[in-house]
Amino acid sequence: GPHVDPPRLDVKQQPLYESDGVAYFDTHYYGGIKKYQWTTIPLAIHGVVYKANGDEISVNIGEKPNDPVFCITDLLPHLGRTAMSKATAEEFINGEKLDIIVGTTPITTNNNDTLKLDEKEPVKKFVLNYLKENWLIEDEEDFCSAELEIVPAGPARFSGLDKSLVAGYGQDDRVCAYTSLMALMDLQNVPEHTAGVILVDKEEIGSCCATGAKSRWFEDVLRMVFRSPNEGMFATSLYNTKMLS
Repeated sequence: GPHVDPPRLDVKQQPLYESDGVAYFDTHYYGGIKKYQWTTIPLAIHGVVYKANGDEISVNIGEKPNDPVFCITDLLPHLGRTAMSKATAEEFINGEKLDIIVGTTPITTNNNDTLKLDEKEPVKKFVLNYLKENWLIEDEEDFCSAELEIVPAGPARFSGLDKSLVAGYGQDDRVCAYTSLMALMDLQNVPEHTAGVILVDKEEIGSCCATGAKSRWFEDVLRMVFRSPNEGMFATSLYNTKMLS
């Protein structure tokens, strides 16, 4: 029974904004992240966008060799002395400032001249135009029904000269979920008792919601399997079940 939700940054429902000539996606951290680890590293965006007409758009940017990546800026050491003197790592990087840069180019007119300086949010308009042409996202309202997650970019790699370790994002979940699933799939003989793997979500925020370990979905599934109103048999089956978490 492992969980499959690593810490990450979630893109908010109205994420795109411009500040000082830079366009950002506004985010909120999910799970127990160490905020200072997320600045200046390459980041990728994964997820899905549901448009108003019901179309589903899959998003995966930052993993392919030619893909752009994203980052959260930080101050250079000689400019960030005040920040470096913070008492704790929690104060060093504020969670509300973990917004990723998505562009710095202002939109241009047909004659390739930049718009006047008094044009409102020209960089944001460029990003919206790019999203329309490349992601088929018509307007900002499409983000309201999107689920976009920001994670460290790049594949897992062997670590150490002897390649005895693995360095990669989300390994604490993958090492449990993958091995649990493969243990079930690789069974050579039908076991004497029913075997199963339960992969749950929302562990990082207290195992809540409809897909977390605190929900009733597993019990509901068992009731459908039994197809019996006999609560005694249902309770006995749970009592006789062994689980490795």
